[in-house]
Amino acid sequence: MKSMKKLLCMLLASLTLLSSAAVFTGCGETTDDPDVQQTHSIDTNTESNTGEVDDRFADIDYQDREFRIYTSAFEYGNMVSSNALIEGSGEMGGGLVSDAVFTRNITVEEMLGVKLVFFQSKFGWGSIAPDIRKYTQAGDDEFDLVINDIYDYAELVIEGHFRNTLDENCVFDFNRSYWYKDYMDDLRLVDGYQHILAGDFFIDILRTANLLLVNKDLYRDYYRTSADELYDVVSNYEWTYDRLTSIITDLYIDRDLDGTKTPGDQFGLAHNGYWGAVVPLVCSGTNNFITRDEDGVPTLTIHEGDRANQITAAMTKLLNNENTSLDHGGGPLSVFVEGNALVAGGISLGSLESASLRSMESDAAVLPNPMLFASDRKYTTSTGDITEMGAILTTSKDMAFISTVVEVLNRETANILIPKYYKESLQVQCVDDEKASAMIDIIHDNFGNAFILAYNHALNGQILQAFSEAVEEKREFSAVFAGLAKSSNKLLQNTLRQYEKKNQIS
Repeated sequence: MKSMKKLLCMLLASLTLLSSAAVFTGCGETTDDPDVQQTHSIDTNTESNTGEVDDRFADIDYQDREFRIYTSAFEYGNMVSSNALIEGSGEMGGGLVSDAVFTRNITVEEMLGVKLVFFQSKFGWGSIAPDIRKYTQAGDDEFDLVINDIYDYAELVIEGHFRNTLDENCVFDFNRSYWYKDYMDDLRLVDGYQHILAGDFFIDILRTANLLLVNKDLYRDYYRTSADELYDVVSNYEWTYDRLTSIITDLYIDRDLDGTKTPGDQFGLAHNGYWGAVVPLVCSGTNNFITRDEDGVPTLTIHEGDRANQITAAMTKLLNNENTSLDHGGGPLSVFVEGNALVAGGISLGSLESASLRSMESDAAVLPNPMLFASDRKYTTSTGDITEMGAILTTSKDMAFISTVVEVLNRETANILIPKYYKESLQVQCVDDEKASAMIDIIHDNFGNAFILAYNHALNGQILQAFSEAVEEKREFSAVFAGLAKSSNKLLQNTLRQYEKKNQIS
């Protein structure tokens, strides 16, 4: 059966390349499509996104064995479910990205001799854990891979429902660029044990990546220069809280002259409330919330030293600012699309898919969230606490089989889907705008600080809530968190004891 699919796979790959070439022809002066040069032919030996030939699975043929994926089709807010980029429509002809999803899936099926079978769930956050528990508690080997929210997954990790992806029988290579290694490392509770999978195949992570948008026309009108200069600011590691605060200053205009901030006024920054603003900003601005001992066991240390107070002071200056809008009806993206904000924060990468953003008269620059200090020299991309990622249930038996398929799904997502997603869905397609594309790369390559997003619930939400309260009340973080530090660490230690017991870690 493996060889019978070969011709179809090669045809699909050719169609995908042709559609890619069409996109580039309409974008800039050059008509050379880098994908035509870089995309591998569909074969058992494949070229990774690093350019090296990856032939680890060249001789594998699972004889049409089913690979069963429990996937989420739930839609949050205005963003379409990421299942469209996991399962896809199951046929060609749906557009560049849809066709790339289909090509990716059938390519993996051909390479490994497997049949991808999808089972959709439509549970919202907080309802997923009970559904997954019923399979593990019954001992049912129903799925090879499950994909859903980190909010529920953290609870399931603690309770011992997921397999260790660092198991010696796994063939994962987490050092490959299509894996988000720092993100996964941050989610570990003990060295040698890793239960949550984060990589390009789990594309909801990328789509929920937090970023900033800058209105290029407003920037040019106000600063008399191109907003593209901000790309150099980012690349030179000069993009900080203070720099962001400086460019929104003196931008507020009371357009209706009523003496109050209303949606039709002009703002320097539009964000989505204190909580919605603080979470991505504090995740990008702190080095970490925890410190690990020699065994990798975490202890909360965000409250030690002056870093948390410095982050809080910087956020207070940025958000409690007459040029900032925090609470206007349709949210920051709406304010931005209407041309009423220079910068919009709390924006997910998936928001770039929106028709409203594409209909804007002004172009938008995409930037990562800032560092606290230039000396940090590292940008950190925050996701949300309901971002969807992967895991393997304890009832799943064949870890070599499962890890092989997931590894190849990640690799081929990077090779086939991600370039098309950037070009069509995100409109990052002009080959002569390398600096703009580099911003997306920075966002993609620097996922981190996932620990607090995953385990915040287990810690009664105290840490992030303390940051939010401190900024809103214009207080130091240490003053707000002083009475909570001991109880938060006690909650963490209790969580660790439960985790080690449930996962039989001695």
